[in-house]
Amino acid sequence: MPGCPWKTLFQNTERSESMQNRKIELLAPAGNMDALKAAVAAGCDAVYLGSTLFSARAFAGNFDHDQMIEAIRYCHDRDVRVYVTMNTLLYETEIDNAMKEAGFLYEQGADALLVQDFGLFHRLRIEYPDFELHCSTQMHIHNPAGCEFMKKMGAARAVVARETPIEVVKECVKTGIDIEVFAYGAICISYSGQCLMSSAIKHRSGNRGMCAQLCRLRYAPVRDGIAKKDPEGEYLLSPKDLNVIDKIPELIEAGVCSLKIEGRMKRPEYVWLVTRTFREAIDAYYEGRVYKVSEERLRQLMLMFNRGFSEGHLFHADMDDRMSHYRPNHRGVEIGRVLKYENNRVQVKLSAPLYQHDGLRILNEPHDTGLTAVRIWKKDLLVNEAAAGDVVWLECKSLPHPRRNQPLQKTSDSRLLDLIAEKIHDQQKLCPVSLSYEAEIGKPLKLTASDGRGNTVSACSEQIIEAAEKAPLAEEKLKSNLAKAGEFPYMLSVSGTMNGKIFLPVSVLNETRRKVLSRLQEQRFHLQNRAGHQPYAFHLEDPHAHTYDLLVEGAEGMELPENCLALNAKNELPVVSETEHDKLKLISGVIREPGALNQDLSHVIAGMNLNCCNSYSLAFLLNVPGVDSAIFSSECTSAEIERILKAAEARFGFVPVTYRLVYGRRTLMYIKQGFMNAMPEYMKDMEGRIYPLFRNGDTVEVLEPEPYCSDNPYCSGSYVILREEPEEKKKEIIREAYEEIHERV
Repeated sequence: MPGCPWKTLFQNTERSESMQNRKIELLAPAGNMDALKAAVAAGCDAVYLGSTLFSARAFAGNFDHDQMIEAIRYCHDRDVRVYVTMNTLLYETEIDNAMKEAGFLYEQGADALLVQDFGLFHRLRIEYPDFELHCSTQMHIHNPAGCEFMKKMGAARAVVARETPIEVVKECVKTGIDIEVFAYGAICISYSGQCLMSSAIKHRSGNRGMCAQLCRLRYAPVRDGIAKKDPEGEYLLSPKDLNVIDKIPELIEAGVCSLKIEGRMKRPEYVWLVTRTFREAIDAYYEGRVYKVSEERLRQLMLMFNRGFSEGHLFHADMDDRMSHYRPNHRGVEIGRVLKYENNRVQVKLSAPLYQHDGLRILNEPHDTGLTAVRIWKKDLLVNEAAAGDVVWLECKSLPHPRRNQPLQKTSDSRLLDLIAEKIHDQQKLCPVSLSYEAEIGKPLKLTASDGRGNTVSACSEQIIEAAEKAPLAEEKLKSNLAKAGEFPYMLSVSGTMNGKIFLPVSVLNETRRKVLSRLQEQRFHLQNRAGHQPYAFHLEDPHAHTYDLLVEGAEGMELPENCLALNAKNELPVVSETEHDKLKLISGVIREPGALNQDLSHVIAGMNLNCCNSYSLAFLLNVPGVDSAIFSSECTSAEIERILKAAEARFGFVPVTYRLVYGRRTLMYIKQGFMNAMPEYMKDMEGRIYPLFRNGDTVEVLEPEPYCSDNPYCSGSYVILREEPEEKKKEIIREAYEEIHERV
């Protein structure tokens, strides 16, 4: 293609023979069928995708039942595994439907489910004991204790938090559970599964797949009571994108089982390019070659989508390397500068090629100016491309109007997209299949196909082989015809025996080959030897927990009423605990992360951060030795809690001791090492809300602007958080919460 810098980029990218022996899995995203086909064509080993229900990417294309069947069949026929995301929290009225969806996926042969909700995990382990389960990063597994506990519970894999450093990842690998890490794409600023920002501010729960991405909005730091724009940028909570492709050897040698590419909301060309690049890097490692992403390929990746790249907490990137305070969205790459603007046109001098229909952005204030290169004028002539050094005019009717010397960014390259689309179409993955024949006069032609995965089928021709009277069928012609796979994605190796000079029409050869390959394909579509659905059979003993009227956090030095439990650093384990590898003993306290469930516990309360939202997650937690009560997720309404407790009593024969948050500033985000080099005391959003910032060891917590308040008509006791409150206010809140419980009783 004349003038196109991408024309040689995709040569010699066929998969090598040695790839069959690779050990690490390349896991690619699939938001729709086009993206799935792009991932498979690029050489992924597995895809993860969501159904239209219970997925943490509710706004991705996702797959309905017919599309899911097609996706599983398409992937299995090409030796690609399919992991389905059911990684949202579930309310009592949803969990039966979630199990029906899981049953459908089980029957259709999905290879594994990604799960966040402990209740769904609990039911799946009982009802589908041979269904492989992966702990979603939303489950907040970030330490060896969490990995060890979930392995004991029957999980096959843990997707560790993006904040987990390589040293801790290595310790997690030693627990024996498969460890999956994010290797490329967008990063949440808060620990996943622990972010309430979207839920609290916009009533769109990130834990239920509806995140409003408030981390990508403008905020101002507040210091000494003054909100002032930071010179580094206004997007205080916006991280750069993760890219650890240069660390693939270290991740493989650490024992990581799967490298995950983020991007179920991304276009197929993005999925293909990123997957292809990681495929090349992984192949190079196993072939003993050093792989380095070329400047040209890096430019392509940046054109597809980037907020700047970082190796993140996984490889200890510093604050400046991790954060993108300047812009929260796709930067693209700079290709020129504005010379002037007039009459709805902008004149620019190019520093890189420009093609018709390229997507463009001029970096501007108060927001960027978007445009597309629909018409390009060069020396008063319309052209379909221009080169570096050219001065061109472009239509630009968008506001705000460009100004001199502002950067012109290319955000999509039309030629690159066209070339990748061709590659996706042409570069189909073929799986090796052995096809043997038996051709003997007086008998039907017998074909046997085997895929090396334990699937072997046979088929015979309808017509009997005759002795040739004139032109016998040569064995080379027989092999040549049988080697044509046609519509099947197989690379056939043909061998067999032929006795005598035979005659058989080519049409019979083709029909018999199609018959045997169709039978093989049908076997490959489904996983074999699954036991099927088992009845839910589970007995939960009443732990006879002590019932506190109040659990009080932040009341150090205060005298509390009778039968209240003060929570402090001694009896409340932290939400984030990377370094606690030894067994801990806790008596009469609160645990707040999955790793704590692996500790030596006695009469402890499962904390709000464990996201208990249904009677089955309650049963899962209360079945852990030493856990005898729980605090419900603050995302549960009173009606939800009533349904949970009624269901628990009907199923298990007793009403568990539970608590509900009635007052306090919740932590909306838990941010490892904060988000600015000099952390302020507060931050302010565009609507004037002020968020207190609380440093807790290595973690910065973003607190609610105003305290959360709720009634508590159903739980055994109440939970109050008193951070940021004056002394007299604390006393008043405790008195009101205490009296409310006693008046209700």
